[in-house]
Amino acid sequence: MNYNWNVYKVFKNGNRAKAPLTTFESTEEDAQTHFEHIIKKGFTGKMLKSEFKIVRSDLPQYENTVSEEEKFSKEKNRVLARIVKRKNIQHKYGISTSLVYCRESEWRWQWAAIETGTSKFISGLSELFDTYSGAQAWMQDQITNLG
Repeated sequence: MNYNWNVYKVFKNGNRAKAPLTTFESTEEDAQTHFEHIIKKGFTGKMLKSEFKIVRSDLPQYENTVSEEEKFSKEKNRVLARIVKRKNIQHKYGISTSLVYCRESEWRWQWAAIETGTSKFISGLSELFDTYSGAQAWMQDQITNLG
């Protein structure tokens, strides 16, 4: 059975173009081969070296799933915001949070509140960790306990 396929350019930063570059018709089994040997042959210059994503036009064009990295980042921000609120940390300039390795954390890894713009250490939000992976594991535990 033949389907229509949308071809999207994938940029160097990994983002996909919002609008399809072109559309073609092919069977599901031959779509990639058809694109590589027929459609892509018509491209010139830099387009030949570009990456592309092919999506069947009758299916959703955008993935509804959030990447694991984005999900971790959102949950991490929730955890750290709750700790800042619980500790009642206030600063005349804005507060951001970060994983730091600095003199104030005794040259060990620590989740901390920092001054927005200058990244000046304000307060530790977690215990101190000897390794980066230890700090990440602690955060993963906090996210799991967030419920």
